[in-house]
Amino acid sequence: MMKILFVTILILAGCTRQITTDDTKVTRSIEYQAEITELLEQDREYKLLEEEFLREIAIAQDNDDEDAYRFYFKEYIQVPRIPLEEWMENEPNYYARKSAEQVVAEYRDE
Repeated sequence: MMKILFVTILILAGCTRQITTDDTKVTRSIEYQAEITELLEQDREYKLLEEEFLREIAIAQDNDDEDAYRFYFKEYIQVPRIPLEEWMENEPNYYARKSAEQVVAEYRDE
């Protein structure tokens, strides 16, 4: 009985350290990481396509070209948008979406 009590005290005394998220490490399989990378690449392509259409919309507005404006606006709203989890923003190949104001400002500053 004394041995069990002694072992129990040793176990409990050794468990006084608080565990934090820094003590854990998330590992992914190669396949899962490949899926994440592929999803982020597709998302990047869609975002770049959005930027291209936003530039074309700005050009159409600058030239008072209503037909071009309608065409590119229709194309812009048809670009798929992938809902990503918030943690994916920390991935190295994540591409942040630019606002319409940013895209137009970059176009007009060129």
